[in-house]
Amino acid sequence: MKNNHVELKGTLTRNIEVSRSQKGNSFTKFTLKCLRDDQGTRFDYVGCIAFGEIAEKLEIVGSSDTKFKIIGNLQTSSYKKDDQKIYSMNVVVESFELLNE
Repeated sequence: MKNNHVELKGTLTRNIEVSRSQKGNSFTKFTLKCLRDDQGTRFDYVGCIAFGEIAEKLEIVGSSDTKFKIIGNLQTSSYKKDDQKIYSMNVVVESFELLNE
């Protein structure tokens, strides 16, 4: 059993576009708007990233306001900005499912 496991249901905030790394690998970064409460008034905006075949499939079906169930894992990364180390956390997509809710 994996300890680092994430399942999210949410709505895309924009159309998905695939980019290519310098080595030619495909990837996409997107944001999933996830409902936080039962009243429908509070949301979390979760950064997600997908690679390869999953990224390409997401681009085909992923337009703004599309509802998805995302399964993946959390990944932390860091970069330097103005001599300060900045940390971020994203969900790396392992699989997804279109929702008709």
